[in-house]
Amino acid sequence: MYGVRPVLHGTLQKAGNPVASATVKIEKLMNKKEKLKWYKEEFEKISKEINEKNSLTHHDFLRIRNFKLQNSTIEEEINIKKITSEAFILAKDDKIKEAIIKLVELNGVAIPIASTILAMKFPDSYPIIDIRVLKELNKEEWIRENKYTKNPEIYEQFVFLMRKTKPSNKSLRDYERDLFERNSIES
Repeated sequence: MYGVRPVLHGTLQKAGNPVASATVKIEKLMNKKEKLKWYKEEFEKISKEINEKNSLTHHDFLRIRNFKLQNSTIEEEINIKKITSEAFILAKDDKIKEAIIKLVELNGVAIPIASTILAMKFPDSYPIIDIRVLKELNKEEWIRENKYTKNPEIYEQFVFLMRKTKPSNKSLRDYERDLFERNSIES
């Protein structure tokens, strides 16, 4: 049976269908052209900004590093502010799944990065989801097929589990970090 995939004009097509296949190719081509344009413009911006400097700032260094690693996002700052603002409102209301879904709208953001954004903003309420922490929690079923990186419901269950199992004398952040380090040392 064919899976369902959204296409550019918002209707649904069956995956494997020639129309859907052509649409996917067009999406990839458009995305590639957009990225190429963005990288060209980003190179020019960075070059112009550092041209007169005698050294790089930390920010300059990271921009160049990410540019070379192609680890940058083409997301505009105005959109980052809009989406993160909306996600933070959802997170404050403990709408975990909705906050994660909102953050994943950002280019280059999957659930692990979205969880890191929430953890940085709300360290007492949101942990960072990571394979090492999941191993310590014996959640192999979440690790299989990288489900934890794709399914917002798993992140929501993870948050509830972490909150429930956290020792009373530790912050959520310290508990998550302890699990991370324990698995890192054992590996």
